[in-house]
Amino acid sequence: MPYSALTDAPTPEVSLAEPRRFSARQEEVLDIVEAVFLREGVRAVRIGRLAAEARCSRSTLYELAPSKEELLLIVLDRMMHRIMSRGVQAIRRETDPVEQIRAMLTSGALDFAPLGPRFMDAVRDYPPARLLFDRRIADSRDAFERLIREGAEHGHYQSVHPRVVAEAIFVVVLRFTEPEFVRSAGVSSSVALRECVDLLVDGLRPR
Repeated sequence: MPYSALTDAPTPEVSLAEPRRFSARQEEVLDIVEAVFLREGVRAVRIGRLAAEARCSRSTLYELAPSKEELLLIVLDRMMHRIMSRGVQAIRRETDPVEQIRAMLTSGALDFAPLGPRFMDAVRDYPPARLLFDRRIADSRDAFERLIREGAEHGHYQSVHPRVVAEAIFVVVLRFTEPEFVRSAGVSSSVALRECVDLLVDGLRPR
């Protein structure tokens, strides 16, 4: 799905495949399941507990997915789609190509912050969830790389290697979402990411 700024700024593309569609009631249930998973992770939560929190029957949950792990996949897909959509919207609101970079990364920082160690532990412990997460991150990284490449070609940024810059910042993003970092750093992932965003944006400006 292409996106563009309001001027002749770079117009990279990012894959925003629509997630599975649900009824209004199913969306409400999934919102509650998501909140529980974010708060407590997946391993310690039973289906009965999820049903009680969502005020629905177990069969309602099993209609959505056959297991907690499959529910995690649905929840993660919805979340990553929201994160990417908000990144697109943040870029569209900016006309300065350098500020588009800041907008995209700041949006990501704010959205990744609530994921928390327990949720990310669950994602990393379930290979299909980790694969989905990595694919969505790769989509965002590729869009970021195109944004840098096209901005450099138009003279908005320094002449840099787009893949190196994109790969470096996303390695940092992934590091800051790792449970071990969150537990040991004494700073939230959102604060850490914001500081890195400022460093990156200042470094990209032409001199």
